[in-house]
Amino acid sequence: MKNYEKESFLKIFTTFLFTFIILWGVIFYLYYEENKDYIKEDLYYQMKNYAFNFKGDKFTLKIIKKNKTNTFSKLLTTKNGLEVYFPMPKNNNFILLVKYPQKKFESDLDVLKYKIFKFALIILLFGFAFSLYFSYYSLKPIQKAISLLETFLKDLIHDLHTPITSILLNTKILSKKEPSEELERIELSAKTISSLYKNLEIIKNQTINKIEISNIKEIIEQRVKILQKLYPKILITSDLQNFSVHSNQDAISRIIDNLLTNACKYNKKNGQVNITMENKKIIIKDTGIGIKNTKRVFQRYYKENERGLGLGMNIVKKLCDELQIDINIKTELNNGTSIELTFN
Repeated sequence: MKNYEKESFLKIFTTFLFTFIILWGVIFYLYYEENKDYIKEDLYYQMKNYAFNFKGDKFTLKIIKKNKTNTFSKLLTTKNGLEVYFPMPKNNNFILLVKYPQKKFESDLDVLKYKIFKFALIILLFGFAFSLYFSYYSLKPIQKAISLLETFLKDLIHDLHTPITSILLNTKILSKKEPSEELERIELSAKTISSLYKNLEIIKNQTINKIEISNIKEIIEQRVKILQKLYPKILITSDLQNFSVHSNQDAISRIIDNLLTNACKYNKKNGQVNITMENKKIIIKDTGIGIKNTKRVFQRYYKENERGLGLGMNIVKKLCDELQIDINIKTELNNGTSIELTFN
């Protein structure tokens, strides 16, 4: 189960189970109170019979002097237990007090609680199992939609390759014959589509196999050159050193391409992007809008606005993990973002 599926599953499961537990608690509380009243009512009739025949040792009996505060034939709950006052036949000065000790009454309630607890536990386990089933069943439409989306992406990857390659080759040939600004714009746009195609291709491919010596400075400079033309109002500055790593060049290019593209795309008007290198670390700072939720930014399809597909940062994280590159994000809304890549 993928991260976004796990998140959906947990949300559905916890919501359904929490609702079930509240309903379960209310029902069994009312059931307990009803049975508690039934026990008290049953005890009252037993005490009434005892006041007439004095049989058994379940209750205690006292003869007390009558006073105006006595309430006859009504079950009273006191700190000592249950009590009922009964009038004595042919005697107006004394009355009968039948008592049921508190410990015995509590023992009766404990037996009731135990019975209800066993039944409630069975219902709760059933509710837990049903919540799991309901949550899993509710995921089916989401999984089906995601499956259709990923199938669409795979088909799109396959269909994009040939036209993109053809456009890039033909624009290069035409540029050599008759260079023009229009052709350069077409080529830049084709390279942007090619970048998207490579992102989609990474989703399709699960592993990185080709390892080679990659010059980080050259990769950054090549991408900066393209981005500066695509975003002429963004000032891109850099302080770069010659730095090479033994890794996959295409993967590193994807990481840097996505990060720099985001830094330009989500920047402010006339904003800046600054790239620095120190030791084995690349720092990309921008003056953009910032990131609202850094914990979710690496999730596939997560977007904080209407632009993009929600794939770029997920691809960055995936490639960083495979290449053992540490990525750290520091951001402040409306003030910009700083992303650090540390090569191990």
